[in-house]
Amino acid sequence: MAADWDALDWTCPMCGAAGRKTCTTKDGRPRLSHLSRRLTSILLQLAIRRGGGQPPAERARIVRSLTAAQKSDASAREDYLWHQATDELFLWDQVVAAAGRHAAAAVEGHLDGDELRDTAQQAAHRITQARDLLHEWHSERAEYPLDEELLAGVLRPAPSLLARARRRGDLQRLEADLARRPAHLDRPGGTWAATWHSDGALTAHRDDGRCVRGWSATPEAVEQALQSFEATSRHRPQITLTLHGERPEVPAEGSNPPDIDGVAVLRAFDADRAALDATVAAITQLQRAWPEQEISDRVRAAATQLQTSAPQSPHFNLYNRQREPDWAASESASWVRTQAIVWAVDEIWGDFDRSEPSRGPSWIPRATRKLLTNQPEQLAAFLRHHLAEEPAISLSVINGPAGPLYNVSSDGTHRTHLFRILGLPWMIAKLYARIPPRRFDVASVIDTAKGMTEVERVGRGWHTLLERGLLHGHIRYEGAFAVLDLDHAPAPWLLGDAALASSYNTAYERVYPGALTKLGIPATALTGRKAWEQWLYG
Repeated sequence: MAADWDALDWTCPMCGAAGRKTCTTKDGRPRLSHLSRRLTSILLQLAIRRGGGQPPAERARIVRSLTAAQKSDASAREDYLWHQATDELFLWDQVVAAAGRHAAAAVEGHLDGDELRDTAQQAAHRITQARDLLHEWHSERAEYPLDEELLAGVLRPAPSLLARARRRGDLQRLEADLARRPAHLDRPGGTWAATWHSDGALTAHRDDGRCVRGWSATPEAVEQALQSFEATSRHRPQITLTLHGERPEVPAEGSNPPDIDGVAVLRAFDADRAALDATVAAITQLQRAWPEQEISDRVRAAATQLQTSAPQSPHFNLYNRQREPDWAASESASWVRTQAIVWAVDEIWGDFDRSEPSRGPSWIPRATRKLLTNQPEQLAAFLRHHLAEEPAISLSVINGPAGPLYNVSSDGTHRTHLFRILGLPWMIAKLYARIPPRRFDVASVIDTAKGMTEVERVGRGWHTLLERGLLHGHIRYEGAFAVLDLDHAPAPWLLGDAALASSYNTAYERVYPGALTKLGIPATALTGRKAWEQWLYG
């Protein structure tokens, strides 16, 4: 298996599969790596792995000898020479960076070598850029659009011009894709005043006081960045947008976007008095109902009951697994319904796998005792300190047709488990929203080890969801693999395999009863995984 993984580092001379992609048969189905790819891999790995201990000059000699020795195979696809050049640039990238480090170390006793090292790293970065450009231009040009107007009449464009046309093409395609999305948001949302800067930085305020910060690659993406914080996935933000600076001709990168800080979390905590009062009232009721000496037993029983009635759903990571880079992200802070948090890192409620005993299963009873022994008049200040003044609980937002669900994304696992086990209705959190990608590759949605049957099933399921109005977009194929060009998904978990979709369906119906039936899914399809598969694939 290790040899096969190494082989995937390099382009296949037989089928032309690019690096990190599996070899394919003539009809596009995946197969084991071709023998010639494995042999090529062994040679080229020598230059990086076995040559790693050699001085850069010796490594350069190895690279020259290996790359010069490779001949174009008459049986290979015509584009192999392009891929071979890309692989060779990868080798030189490594050698040049190593040469800079070697030179800096050699003069260390006499000169400050940082400038030598930095110069070599800049050259290595330029080589990397050239390698990426060759790869995109020739092997996957259909996926990377070009601004053809910029290249009009240019027979042999310089790489810098080609790179500029690529980035402008990215922006044109992104704007065209975004123009289709609002048509499926059929309800008016909140009124927002938003500011977008030419570096992509975004700040927005809604008329009810909510603040959102983040970034978007283009002003047209601001609506998508705000949509996750609307009441449902069908509400369209009503935005007054102010632009600062010139509109860029390429997508903004958002390298240092503004985020929600502790002050914003405290402001959100104080803004919703009704949520705070409801939470304090629930704690006060527990104080009356749970004698202090019974707290540990009551916590244990509540955790068992919660695990039985509302087990956690799988981690929602469909967006993370797609090939498309991010083009918008946003953050806010708000009180959220605790019941809507359906994944909290440690998958068994109240059971923590931690090396420190104090952070293990004993944490929940101890924290419960500390919470319930507070005086009622002190509870608001106690919650403010432990939820808003300490590092805030961080949740990712998964908006749906009747309201959002949440996953814990970083800080706050223990506190989330505590609030869920105690049945407390609300908690303050920092919210992070990642925008649904425009392209979904079926191979990035499922475990491909399950084989082509699962690949075909998921593709067929997407067709069914499109036909029944539960997805909006269109499907194309790369060989046997479906690719969904997504316009809108009111319930985005439906894009996943049957295990993910059915689990989130169950959780969503528990939090928002009847919402998926109103969307068009029959109640019989929501009773479990088998029922879902029968309705979707049957």
